[in-house]
Amino acid sequence: MCAGAAVTFAGIAWRLADGPLGTLCLAPLTLLAAVAAVVLCRQARAITALRVVARTLQEGMLRPLPSRVGGLRTEVRYVAAQPGAQVGGDIYDVVSTPFGVRLIMGDVMGKGMQAVGTAMDALGAFRELARCEAKLPMVAQRMDAALAHRESSEDFVTALLLGTSDGDGSVDLVCCGHPPPLLIRARRATFVDALPPSPPLGLFGLQDEWCRSSSVPLVSGDRLLLYTDGVTEARDDAGDFYPLEERAVALYDEDPGVFLDALSADLTQHTKGRQIDDAALLLVDFGDIRSHSEQPHSETPRSLRI
Repeated sequence: MCAGAAVTFAGIAWRLADGPLGTLCLAPLTLLAAVAAVVLCRQARAITALRVVARTLQEGMLRPLPSRVGGLRTEVRYVAAQPGAQVGGDIYDVVSTPFGVRLIMGDVMGKGMQAVGTAMDALGAFRELARCEAKLPMVAQRMDAALAHRESSEDFVTALLLGTSDGDGSVDLVCCGHPPPLLIRARRATFVDALPPSPPLGLFGLQDEWCRSSSVPLVSGDRLLLYTDGVTEARDDAGDFYPLEERAVALYDEDPGVFLDALSADLTQHTKGRQIDDAALLLVDFGDIRSHSEQPHSETPRSLRI
């Protein structure tokens, strides 16, 4: 790039030198070409350095998820609002712990590098606490304390925490101001909307009660789709929100990767690539997990909305 810039500016200088002032202009124009080439080279190096930093941050924050963990299969897709962006405000992770598999999907409410710092703090706290706290609500409580006591930051994080129970065919969910997951069962999709609400992480001081979890029974073949509001609040030209329930059914595929590829491409088409917020999709396929609840497998649990 630097060499190309130097040749380009040198060519301009020589063409200008053919004018009335002739060689009198050649020296300063050549000097200008050299200075411009140096500036472009420095800018190119700066951009390359920023990309390396962004890639490093991304690898530390949003590391690749294991395709299978604890009997579950996971797939994730991230659709950035800014083309080429590698670091955003959406976070996710999955860890295997002595208490089962635990996952997080979250969205940092903030901007700039301060928000990136909040995202890294939230993920770091989750990765540590998920492995040492037996109760999922306590993971959320201590994550909130870690974020609330940081200096000079007013950012907070909406989050959904998910944990598998001890072989009883259900999952525990803790909702901290985050959109509810979408249950996909027998090619039908319903939002899990009967979750005890808690404020976003970092704002638990706004309530007097401790956060609580909700247990959702599952049957063989169930999937849960976790997402950020960049999905459900994405609008088309008419101002209509993205119909996640409807599109999840229409685009369903047995292969989780193919399914998320189709869903993320459909989301981009809905907004015609003009998204105003990052969007993350995390699919959890529970495979052969079976519910031990008394209700028939064909029924929808009462904690779900049709």
